[in-house]
Amino acid sequence: MSRRGRGPVLDRRSLLRVGGASVALPFLHPLFGSRAARAEAGPRPTRLVVFHHHQGQVLPFFTPEGAESAFSLPHVLEPLAAFQDRMVVLTGLDNRNPRLNTVGNAHQNANLTLFTGRPFPVQDAARLTGAGPSIEQVVAERIGGDTPFQRLDFAVGGTSAGGFYTGDRFYYGMGDPVAAFNDPFVAISRIFGDPSVSAEDAWAQRSRRSAVLDAVLDNFRLARRELSGDERARLDAHEDKVVQLEQRIRSGVGACTAPSWTEPGGYDRTYDDDISAPALAEIAVSALACGLTRVVTLELANGHDHAFDWLWGRNGGPIVDTSSFDNWHAMVHADYQPGMEHVYRWYMEQLADLLGLLATTPDADGDPLLDSTLVLYLPEFSSGRHWHNGIPAILAGNLGDAAPGRWLDYLGGTLDAFLAMNNYLDSRATTNQLFTSVLRQFGFDDASFGHEEADWPTGPLEGLAG
Repeated sequence: MSRRGRGPVLDRRSLLRVGGASVALPFLHPLFGSRAARAEAGPRPTRLVVFHHHQGQVLPFFTPEGAESAFSLPHVLEPLAAFQDRMVVLTGLDNRNPRLNTVGNAHQNANLTLFTGRPFPVQDAARLTGAGPSIEQVVAERIGGDTPFQRLDFAVGGTSAGGFYTGDRFYYGMGDPVAAFNDPFVAISRIFGDPSVSAEDAWAQRSRRSAVLDAVLDNFRLARRELSGDERARLDAHEDKVVQLEQRIRSGVGACTAPSWTEPGGYDRTYDDDISAPALAEIAVSALACGLTRVVTLELANGHDHAFDWLWGRNGGPIVDTSSFDNWHAMVHADYQPGMEHVYRWYMEQLADLLGLLATTPDADGDPLLDSTLVLYLPEFSSGRHWHNGIPAILAGNLGDAAPGRWLDYLGGTLDAFLAMNNYLDSRATTNQLFTSVLRQFGFDDASFGHEEADWPTGPLEGLAG
């Protein structure tokens, strides 16, 4: 049964308004990063948004046609037409890190290596984890400055524990996965404060918690004197997190007004993606506009057993033919089946809505957020058949010194040849190079990201930037 018609009440008019002094903090060069910034060649992005969904893509419906600067968008990408001149579509990036793993299934090999850019740290099937930090964490450590939240993460759907979803794509560090908000109410109260608590009580509560954390930090400093180098490094990592927590506690909610959220009757945050996606996107953009963070991830986490029933009208019936497939995962694993394109197009509609919010929401200076935000879209596969080669990607918004309005094709041959060879055709570029380019677009001088092998291409993506 369709769940349309009971959507979220998230009042755009009550989105974060900046009053009094400027709330958005100025861009600072890295407090935690080890790389120097390059000389500025023009306006650089000061914010990063990563958009990700599960179960790869359908390349025939995603790959443009035409030339680099004169290309047409295929069915799945048509929702992004309004932003074609503000983005670069990338075709054919290989995630080569799974080749170095000796354990794990195709999903684990993709999920735990994609954004970290590294193979498993331990080749033990019972101890699989990501060898982070992942790319967005590296960026957050360098540009987070003294924002209340070094990063904010949101998941549409997925299993939930207290309003949070812990996935396996994004990592603070090795073996330290990121927990994302997947309950809009919890997200609003945790990020912007509990509206039921008075300003005086909130200030007193923050003061008490900050004093406790000051004592914890003092104990860390005393303990460091007695520790070995490796133990000291682990303690330093914990101290960084405590410092970030103290920044959040001391900052409170500033002069920003939280977005409002009225939960619809019967709402299931683990399933109702059509309700959760726009709600969480609004909250994420509001936090960026208010200067509460500079790095956001938005992950559509339902990738296994989902009906996508709000799309049945487009398909003339259920998306998943249950007489042939047990679930959505089994369907995409069987290669293209009629109806899949509606789901992948819907994902791009959510990306287009996110770009639209960034384009129409001003920052504290009155400029559209999209003008200062680099948006990265990247799935984990190029096909639901678990292909790690030929992955597509999109960069949008502020691209640094990369010219927008282009399609860059890195496939090692034609799309037909790639499909015919069932993923066994190496491209001329890798996902690690994409992440190197992301760092370059922020103005850093990184020569590589993640793991390197002698026969792998390295450096930033060829032809992306000037």
